[in-house]
Amino acid sequence: MWPQSKDKITATLAPLSLGLFAGRVLSEQWAVYYPVNTAVASWAIALILTLLLSAFAEFILRQHPLRQTWPLLLLLAYVVYPEPNLLVAGGVGLVCTAVLLQMIPLPAKILSASRRFKLGLLGTVLLFGLLYFFTLAPGLLPADNGEFQLVGATLGVAHPPGFPLYTLLSKLITWLPIAATAAYKINLLSAVTSVATLALVYLTVFDLTKRPFAAGTAVLTLGTATTFWAQATTANIRSLTALFAALAIFALVRHQQHKAHTDRYLILFAAALSFGFTHHLSLAFMGLVFGICLLLMDPSFLRTPSRWKRPLLAALAGLLPLLYLPLRAGADVPGASDGLNTLSGFLNHFLALGFQGDFFYYIKPIVLWPRLQVMGNVLTFQFSPWLLAGALLGLLWLLRKDWQLGLLLGGSFFLHTLVTATYRAPQTVEYMLPAYLPIAIGVGLAMGYLRDFVAQRPNSWRGLALLGTAVLLAAALIQGWQRWPSFRWLHGVEDARDYAQTILDGAPPDSLILANWHWATPLWYLQTVEGQRPDVTIEYVAPGEGSYSLTWVSEIEDGLRNGRTVVTTYLDEAAYSALPPAEPLGEALLFRQTPRTELPASFTPLSLTFGDGVRVLGYALEQNEVEIGLEARLTLAWQGTATTPFFVHLLDEKGTIVAQADVQAIPQPEGISLTQFRLTPRKGPGEFTLRLGSGTEFIEIGTLTVNYASLPPATQNRMYRPVVKGNYGLTLVGYDWDTTMPGQSRLYYHWKSSFGYISTVDDGLNQPAMSEIVMPWGIPQPYWVVPLPELGDHYVPLGQGIVWTGNSLSDLQMAISPDNQFAIPMQFINGRPQLRDYVVSTRFVGYAEDNFTWVWCDLVDGIPAMGGIPTLKWISGSQVQSPRTVVFPPRTEPASFTGFCQSEKPAPGAPILYVDSSATDGQTAAALLVLYDAFTNRPLPILDERITDVTSWIPMGEIKIED
Repeated sequence: MWPQSKDKITATLAPLSLGLFAGRVLSEQWAVYYPVNTAVASWAIALILTLLLSAFAEFILRQHPLRQTWPLLLLLAYVVYPEPNLLVAGGVGLVCTAVLLQMIPLPAKILSASRRFKLGLLGTVLLFGLLYFFTLAPGLLPADNGEFQLVGATLGVAHPPGFPLYTLLSKLITWLPIAATAAYKINLLSAVTSVATLALVYLTVFDLTKRPFAAGTAVLTLGTATTFWAQATTANIRSLTALFAALAIFALVRHQQHKAHTDRYLILFAAALSFGFTHHLSLAFMGLVFGICLLLMDPSFLRTPSRWKRPLLAALAGLLPLLYLPLRAGADVPGASDGLNTLSGFLNHFLALGFQGDFFYYIKPIVLWPRLQVMGNVLTFQFSPWLLAGALLGLLWLLRKDWQLGLLLGGSFFLHTLVTATYRAPQTVEYMLPAYLPIAIGVGLAMGYLRDFVAQRPNSWRGLALLGTAVLLAAALIQGWQRWPSFRWLHGVEDARDYAQTILDGAPPDSLILANWHWATPLWYLQTVEGQRPDVTIEYVAPGEGSYSLTWVSEIEDGLRNGRTVVTTYLDEAAYSALPPAEPLGEALLFRQTPRTELPASFTPLSLTFGDGVRVLGYALEQNEVEIGLEARLTLAWQGTATTPFFVHLLDEKGTIVAQADVQAIPQPEGISLTQFRLTPRKGPGEFTLRLGSGTEFIEIGTLTVNYASLPPATQNRMYRPVVKGNYGLTLVGYDWDTTMPGQSRLYYHWKSSFGYISTVDDGLNQPAMSEIVMPWGIPQPYWVVPLPELGDHYVPLGQGIVWTGNSLSDLQMAISPDNQFAIPMQFINGRPQLRDYVVSTRFVGYAEDNFTWVWCDLVDGIPAMGGIPTLKWISGSQVQSPRTVVFPPRTEPASFTGFCQSEKPAPGAPILYVDSSATDGQTAAALLVLYDAFTNRPLPILDERITDVTSWIPMGEIKIED
């Protein structure tokens, strides 16, 4: 009797799980789109839907025993989940589906093993070919990417080591018969090489596991990694480096399996390594591990000279691209120089001897340890934690099963990561690209070994292994889903062309354009490749021994003395104070030789007078509409004889200031002056009023449309809580508390609507609550209490979607005494892809008795994550840490300062803030933070009026000095 009852009960478990899951999901969506007035009606709808779906599930599954349908029990994870969240439901459903698919036997007659292999390989090429095509950068790019587009289109010579093979391939793809610019076609080359890399990863994992499912998951892991995807859609040399590394790994794996029969994979390995070395010598460190593993796998190779000939010839073939460099010496193309046809000039360029000081830059323990922590952040920046755990499992399993291959993958990853950690490079995430290969392969190995585990263990263990493989697959798919919006958005943005085109269109005839590297390359491309503005001179201003700002001042002064109108892309207000007044040209500055006598045609005329003879002639608004949190630029045309304090306010319908810009405008000696104002609205949407004023006088001059944000805001507490009444289509997608200002708490609500995203704030709430929020099963809850803030909750939004979420010194609730130190956690979360390079600037200051005046201070300015993860690489959802350490040396060994706020660091690049020896017992010290544009020195606006009303810095708390 009991066995029969037990069978009946267990037979209903799977249908019941499916019915409950489907009933809950459908009930919650019903409540969103077809809301009802009472909780009783909501309960009735949920009950009816669940009963109907459960009955249907029972009908379709009645012939299937639990041993076939048990994965449906996983759906109960969402049934008991405490919040309604469609994304969580989708993730649970994805894991369940992945387990079920693995349990379905595929008869060899329908889909043989060889066909599954070929189908997986073809799917890899097609899927990622389409993915990268639809997210490909649309054209011109800045910095090194722009240089590669320039030299590829002109057969020029890139910066050391020259990248001759990449240049030749770039030129080849520009002949592709499609209606597109050369820049776009060269971007397309990266997609081709990246897809080829993924195909090799697929082949490698399949060789090691014989499972297409495992190989496909490895491909998904690598292909959707942040930097790999970014490189696959932009002109760069890293994708080709990864291709040669993948080819070398594939060849070694194949050689181990076939060395008894042929050396053809050894020949392929030699060619891959040789072409890789001549493309970029950074592969030498991986190559060292590869070479050691080759000798361990095939010790007879070293003892058999007769086998050396063909690999040696293949290696020599890899040297052929180097002939390109001396052949282009003296040619009238970008980057070429006469010295390339001399031995010393060739070696200096190919070996990049000018960069040799960057190797092993971070080697002292005091700086190496934080760099190694940064490398951990680099990995989490790329991959889901689940995938990193899977990779570790797979590599450890491989090391146990085949230690030689384990050494190949694990050793190459470890050595390349260690060397990269010591290398001073502003793109660590890109230099690490070859090291991402062993991670992806490790994930595939974990999948394969778990599947083997399934075949060798009883059912109880089999289910656990199937669940593990399903979680890894789901993590890879979700990783891609999360990255897609950012890269799709970047597909529609051509920022570099817009920036450079504005300068070329607005520069007067025969101008001298001084540019930093970031903007020099797209300017050169437009002039050289597209033939624009041959009359202007574009010069790159390189950093020198002294102050970079003073170098710019010298270059500007030289240009003006020579009678040239000068345009500069680098800004430093303090350094330029002694120069003639400049006017804005887009985001650059224009130093005129002749006064402006007419209002620009694009300006809206005005006829206003402020103060004593200041005449306002017109204005131009570069953007008629802007998203919340993004910048709008307004340029004012005016005439006056003295420095004039102007302001522009952006006002909502209640007259509240939602953005403002205050400028001390310096007039031109003659003619019309132009002054630029930058406004970043912190709220919206709506039609906001522009108010222009000076002193106590002001007038409304126009409007600016502020739209919903197109990408979700960064949040530390993501959720999915639809509103039932009054705000149809409005969903709470996150909330954040900020306790940065002493004694004040602010709650940020993040909403999604049918038009986009918006954030609202509430201040001073003792018990914040929401009404009419959809709860589990679609039941409206009239009163939902938001969790209260905890010590250390910080959320300070900045312009462009960046948010500071680090800890405050005040949270430590301690004092600092001599011979002591502590870390300041510097963490940022990001809401949208970044198009500018921002510097993280921190100060540790000692206050006077007024608790305002700085008596002493120290600073650390640098690219985030010690240069490892520049903001230019950030996308939506990125989380980046930038380490800082406060050190109070012993009184007997005080820190050495070369000037105010300028301490001597114990090692180059050390992110250390010293307490000055003049610090006194009981003195208040504080940490301050600001982000500023690396090329314009303009600070990124803080979108919290509570902070900006009292300071221009983010206050990171105070601490007492204690002897």
